[in-house]
Amino acid sequence: MTQHGSKSLNHRLFAVTLFAKAALGVLQLATAAAIFAGVAAHLPALVQWLFRAELAEDPSDFLATRAFSLAGLIPKSDLAFYTTYFLAHGGLHIAIVVALLYGAPWAYRATVFVLWAFVIYQLFEWLTVGGVALLVLTAIDLTVIFITVREQHSRSQLGP
Repeated sequence: MTQHGSKSLNHRLFAVTLFAKAALGVLQLATAAAIFAGVAAHLPALVQWLFRAELAEDPSDFLATRAFSLAGLIPKSDLAFYTTYFLAHGGLHIAIVVALLYGAPWAYRATVFVLWAFVIYQLFEWLTVGGVALLVLTAIDLTVIFITVREQHSRSQLGP
């Protein structure tokens, strides 16, 4: 692959990553809104309603039993932490994506700084309370850091 082709592939990967990061940010903001609105307390009943026909047909249905299992993992207390976390994480992701799409030169460094802060925080939380979701979010953030640094490097080689 030529150097130009490699840069083009890196840029496409960066664009896809930005789209995914924006989608994750929107999902996180929606999650914060849902928790704030009290949806978390009603989630087990909602899951039961959604999968009632499937469970009547097959009580050991993989998707239905997995959905019940996940709905049961939602903590019953201290949802203010999760609301704040998802609001901050989602809001920052969307702000970063907007700044990067706008082409703000400072946005690359800000993205890396903010994401490293989240990585450190998420790893600390994982070490103290555990949770696979924190590791998944950390892996996503590390991937975005890597791709962002490559895109910034590629853009700096192109010049103004």
